[in-house]
Amino acid sequence: MPSIFDREQVNVDAIKPAEALQAIYLDWWNNFLTREYFAEHYGLTLEAASELIDAGYRAHESMVQRQHWLELLK
Repeated sequence: MPSIFDREQVNVDAIKPAEALQAIYLDWWNNFLTREYFAEHYGLTLEAASELIDAGYRAHESMVQRQHWLELLK
C-alpha cells in the first residue's frame, strides 16, 4: 500500500511538529507491518525509525486525549 507521503504533496511549512509526528505514526500504523520495513522504505536506521514512530505515537495520543476533553467540555 502506498504511503500517504507518496499520494499527497505535503506543505512542510504549514505542518505543525505534533501534526507531522502524528502523520508519521499513522503512516507507519496504516501502511507497514514492521518497524524494520518502515525504516528500510524511508532509508532510516531502525533506531531512527523507532524514535520517530514512538514520538509520533506520543503526539497522536496527546492529540486524541485533547480532542476527547474538548468534546467532553462542550
